[in-house]
Amino acid sequence: MKFFNYLAAFLLFSIAFVFYRFVFQNAVNVPYFDDYAYLEYIIKFTDAPTFQAFLQALEFKHNGHGVITAKLAFWIDYLLTGQVNYRTLILAGSVLVAILFGYFWKVLSANKLPFYLVFPVGLFLFTPAYHENIFWAAALWQYTASFVVGIITYYLLAVPKWGTLAGAIVGGYLLTYTNGNGLFGMYVGLLIPLLQYRYRAALVWLLACILTTVAFYWYYPFGFGSLNQDKSFKNSLLTLLSFFGAGASYLRGRLPEVAVLGGAITLALLTLASWVGGTFVISVFRQRSKELSTFSRPKILTVFTQQPENLSLLALLAWLLITGLGVATARAGQALETPARYMIYSVMAMVALYSTLLILVPQKVRKFVAIGMTLFGGLFFLGTYLFAAPEVVNFRNSLVADALSLRAHGRVSGKLETMTNSVTKKYFDESIQRKMYVLPLDTSLTIPTTRADTTKLSVVPFTHQVDTLPAYGGILIQKIANSSIAIDQSQAKNALFVLLTNDSTSYISAARLTPSRDRKAFLKTRNYFKEGFEAWVFQDNVLPGTYQLGLLYHENGQNRIVYTSEKVVVKNYGK
Repeated sequence: MKFFNYLAAFLLFSIAFVFYRFVFQNAVNVPYFDDYAYLEYIIKFTDAPTFQAFLQALEFKHNGHGVITAKLAFWIDYLLTGQVNYRTLILAGSVLVAILFGYFWKVLSANKLPFYLVFPVGLFLFTPAYHENIFWAAALWQYTASFVVGIITYYLLAVPKWGTLAGAIVGGYLLTYTNGNGLFGMYVGLLIPLLQYRYRAALVWLLACILTTVAFYWYYPFGFGSLNQDKSFKNSLLTLLSFFGAGASYLRGRLPEVAVLGGAITLALLTLASWVGGTFVISVFRQRSKELSTFSRPKILTVFTQQPENLSLLALLAWLLITGLGVATARAGQALETPARYMIYSVMAMVALYSTLLILVPQKVRKFVAIGMTLFGGLFFLGTYLFAAPEVVNFRNSLVADALSLRAHGRVSGKLETMTNSVTKKYFDESIQRKMYVLPLDTSLTIPTTRADTTKLSVVPFTHQVDTLPAYGGILIQKIANSSIAIDQSQAKNALFVLLTNDSTSYISAARLTPSRDRKAFLKTRNYFKEGFEAWVFQDNVLPGTYQLGLLYHENGQNRIVYTSEKVVVKNYGK
């Protein structure tokens, strides 16, 4: 037994080291979409004339969501460092993953299960699977943080003391203002005192939920409602399956596995909810008729109520189920696909159900459950570095290009233009002027200021395609692709950029390198990418004109520029 525990500890340390090394390599101090809004919030916090004005700015909804936890994280980061630093927010926020792992370790240890059984949990959590909830600071301090706040709240609520109940109420309020599903999460907590037959505590918790709801909606900017999706049972079912089954996409990148895993998780959650809920209702009736003593509760209720950790785990599962049903109702899509920022729900559902299964099954079955989950987790772990890690690297490079483009042109690069929003631009410019945010400067990587030498042009095959992104009334983009170019991948910061140059200026955009997806090749070379790339030129990122197409190889701290014979024409589309 000790051997397996030591082996599990060594392997967990190894995969956690790989994970945090990957985070350290790819976290950059550049904002992305919602991140820009927090510059506005920091300015308003700083300029608040009174404490009441500060609280009003803190409570102000972000796109209809209460994000007090994220605002406080950004504010504390600003107070500690003197600047808004997205890299430190990501690095500090990645510690939340270790806290989640520690929680599941505590659940298993509270049930006197051997340490090595927690190893599969690490295979799922210490991965870039839910990369947007790690490398996007705003999403990290909403989605990932909400799980940490939620499990702490549920644990405090499960401890039968009035002091911890007060702490849970504070946690529940904060949970409501952490993420969009936080209010659901607070109401889910009601099942904890009910299952413990603590009816007075349940009444107090319900009153706290109602008061929090009133406070949340008192200044709510109504209008953030339905997204006008085509509502149908089929679309809701597809959304629910993909919501819980998205993690299976890291096995082979195929949808059938997503449907199977999503169906299994959904069925397991519904079955457990029906089992526990039905048993509890029956036990209440029997207890009232004095057919059931306190010491003869149904076994399923005894298992979950004998430890605060077990009750918090049950509440977590209920919260996941309610969230999945809510997303399937309000944000139903027409395919087996889910936004990357929702991937964490699939991962958390898998590890929470695994932990629950270990608690429920007999001891002789647990090792088979652990072996099966370890094999599945191993494939999942490897798959995340095949499918998710390349997305992270391309995302990091796009933010590096953003920093260069914002410094040179006041625009982002290769994505929807945020600076066309006058409010966003106003506060971004002000934060730069007041040095509340400083764009990172890499002296080894700059936009070239010299004109392209037309006498030394290389012939490189490209394909060009004009497409429309269905956002904000339609955004025209030009897709530039190549299937043969490759870069040196021996260093993490090596990257390829596309240059658009004319007589007066140059624009830069990160090339989206083509992921390899070959397990054998990856294990042998540790390279994420094969030959080829695609770059997107958005109509709002580049001024109209005719540009010479060039390539900037940033390898091992050195730059190499190759101008090609290709020209790119950016037209004025009146936007």
